[in-house]
Amino acid sequence: AISLLPLYASSAPLECMKVLAVAEKPSVAKEIANILSQQSYRTQQGPSQYNRLFEFSTPYRGSQCQMIVTSVTGHLMELEFCDERHAKWKRCDLIELFDAPIRQRVPDDKRDIERNLEQAARGCHEL
Repeated sequence: AISLLPLYASSAPLECMKVLAVAEKPSVAKEIANILSQQSYRTQQGPSQYNRLFEFSTPYRGSQCQMIVTSVTGHLMELEFCDERHAKWKRCDLIELFDAPIRQRVPDDKRDIERNLEQAARGCHEL
């Protein structure tokens, strides 16, 4: 199932809503685009060579919307310990890890996917 979340709140009516759908993997994104567009979509290559953008017009909430479907490949975010001595578990008392601060980051090999999502989300009203 596709879950749609508003990207911003507005009381103004929208002439043509733009919706972004993000699938777990490229093959699923293509299949979603095939089904929702009745095999009538345009493909764009974004920053990530493996995660294409599928664009098409489709009925949504009683009017036509512009739909963009793309995907991720694997986990986009990683968690890591902030303190270097916690990174190698053998260098600290393991009990410290329960309270050790962590940070989220996008690994270097996923930066293209991050840029792909940022590009696709520009101007979208719902996710």
